[in-house]
Amino acid sequence: MPVGRPFEFPVPEDRTINHPHTILESREILGLYNQGNNTNAQRVVESVQIWLEEEAKKIGWETVIFVEGQAILGLTSLHYGN
Repeated sequence: MPVGRPFEFPVPEDRTINHPHTILESREILGLYNQGNNTNAQRVVESVQIWLEEEAKKIGWETVIFVEGQAILGLTSLHYGN
């Protein structure tokens, strides 16, 4: 695996009510997957999608939608502390 800057999973806390989604390009999806699994996947296949969705939901993303090799992570409700 190439050495470089590690990929960081986007966090839902960085989203706002006007921008509740973020898009991950296939390069980012594969970077996160390969980094988290010490492997070298080359395509966003079903096992990569399942892994990404599970990891995203663990950290608080509510929706994960895959479209043409990209993933849209989203929040359907935003929670603000008092």
